[in-house]
Amino acid sequence: MNGFSMDRRALMQHAMLLLGATTVSSCNFLPGASKPATLSSNEIETLNAFADTLIPVTDTPGALAAGVPKTLAQMFTDWASQKTRDELSGALQRLDDAARKAKGKGFAELSAADRQTFLSGHDKAALVDVPPPPDAPKGNPFVPLVSVVDNGYAKLKELVAVLYYFSEIGLTKELVYEHVPGGWTASVKVTPKTRPAITFGAF
Repeated sequence: MNGFSMDRRALMQHAMLLLGATTVSSCNFLPGASKPATLSSNEIETLNAFADTLIPVTDTPGALAAGVPKTLAQMFTDWASQKTRDELSGALQRLDDAARKAKGKGFAELSAADRQTFLSGHDKAALVDVPPPPDAPKGNPFVPLVSVVDNGYAKLKELVAVLYYFSEIGLTKELVYEHVPGGWTASVKVTPKTRPAITFGAF
């Protein structure tokens, strides 16, 4: 059970690193602001639709059931650096603007099928590799250097995935915990019910 807890901490640490997490709660106030920074109502609707499209309900619960948008919105307020807030808000706004331009509706207003089709194209265009700027920081195994057309979108997508697998639903319904060291099984039959095994750290 200890290994399982360590994996949860490693995933949370990764999420914090992606957020550029602040270390004190008072940092959630913007300069001159009288209340904590939060996502706008439209950004929250777009985030909900994005998370639901990225990790929908299949034979396991999706991102909405796992509470991913709520967790990310709370971390946006309590932990994210201002740079990360700008990146995430910008990515959500660009996603919504692109949907309105292409479909005449905001991303959250599209049907599930239309969101899936639209996001496929948006994702492909946003994640095209580009040369990193000369002053870009070096990456590491937990947060590798990402340099794409829309770095904010890449961070948003990764955070949704990380928070999903950090959640109780992701860890218990989507993944299976295998105690290590455990018994040696030379061959494991893969069936439609087979789930990936969670591993420690970046491995």
